[in-house]
Amino acid sequence: MKSLKGHLLLATESLNDPNFSRSVVLIFDHTENGAAGIILNKPMSVTVADVAKKAFEFTSNWQKPLNMGGPVSGPFAAAHTIRDMADMEVMPGVYGALLPEHLQQLIRKQQEPTLFVLNYSGWGPGQLEQEIIEDSWDVMPAKTEHIFHSEEIDLWEQCRTELQRSQALQSALGIRIKPLDPRMN
Repeated sequence: MKSLKGHLLLATESLNDPNFSRSVVLIFDHTENGAAGIILNKPMSVTVADVAKKAFEFTSNWQKPLNMGGPVSGPFAAAHTIRDMADMEVMPGVYGALLPEHLQQLIRKQQEPTLFVLNYSGWGPGQLEQEIIEDSWDVMPAKTEHIFHSEEIDLWEQCRTELQRSQALQSALGIRIKPLDPRMN
């Protein structure tokens, strides 16, 4: 299977795991050794200010909520758009920060757009591919606006609608592969 790095996983109705019900997951790593990503639509009651005090021992007034990135215990991390504060590139224009100095800079500047997460979602070799075959996940390319979405929208519903429209268009027109930029067709 082609790497799904930079793609979204949309939980299907048949996915019974309560950790992932109606989840939208951004994949930031996918190789033959497995896959890793973060859930984009599971806000927590914990804020950036709470974590800054506990993890970095400085005071912040930023009441931005953190997201639960997944069921796997892992680091405090951020997705953002500033190359100079990046530890990795997730997709063009979207970066990840794990290093404490990068996270502290993002918090001090209250940099937007930013998505902060605790923990992550992980799959062993072949596990994600099997879950896709079993119809647990639908896959679609990620867009920056998906990652940094407004809290007021239901991201899962929005992405399901986008995917259904795309599939209907491809089916109606007999298009097997839709170009990312239709002008390049």
